[in-house]
Amino acid sequence: MSQDLKELRVRTGESTKRIMYLAKEFLLKDDVIDVVAGTNSAEIAAKSCEALVRLNYVTYVDLRTETNVVNDQRRTRVVIRLKKSDKFNQLYQENEENKKRREAAKLEQGSA
Repeated sequence: MSQDLKELRVRTGESTKRIMYLAKEFLLKDDVIDVVAGTNSAEIAAKSCEALVRLNYVTYVDLRTETNVVNDQRRTRVVIRLKKSDKFNQLYQENEENKKRREAAKLEQGSA
């Protein structure tokens, strides 16, 4: 693994929506990232990555498991490597514009 490759670590209890948001923020600066999760958070990582693929933000580059022995205990983690799609920037901008419109509509409803 390259030293300059960014890792997004998924912790237990994180939401799918938050991981998707963080992955998109990481991908604004980098073309490829690794989403890394332990056994307890692997499901959230997988769901988040699958949603990003389905929405055409990213493509899968690699999916692997790694097992390290630390103090006679096995530490297993899932590593999902994602790459920005050609449509990433366009989709990201459209999503940001939609967010701004929704926020403006909420403000208007609140003041009415």
